[in-house]
Amino acid sequence: MTTYFDLDRIAELQDVMGARPGAIVASMLRNMTAAIDEVEAAFDAGELDRLTQAAHLCRNDALMLGAKPLLEALTALEAASRDHDESRTREALDGLRAVWPATREQLAHAGRDQQASTKPPTRGQGP
Repeated sequence: MTTYFDLDRIAELQDVMGARPGAIVASMLRNMTAAIDEVEAAFDAGELDRLTQAAHLCRNDALMLGAKPLLEALTALEAASRDHDESRTREALDGLRAVWPATREQLAHAGRDQQASTKPPTRGQGP
């Protein structure tokens, strides 16, 4: 397990989904990035119900990847926004902002590593 997510969970997802690990990580990373962008936009617009929905979507992917710090931040954010508590929502969003950049970077790196390790050799290279 890395600091921000669990590689074993990605391997389990591969068994269930039948996709390559790099493709799984890349897809979830795109989804989480879009959801967190939506969280930020909803917060800026003062739309806490919209923020709750976006946090929930992202939380599901974080759970599937075993991204515990991100999952904890999103769970707190979802609960605060669901309660329409702007102060707690702001505090929880700060927590999300603290863990997301490193999580995103590690996932992107893991996705690239996984894709590189599953590519067939190029012409002229042996196994």
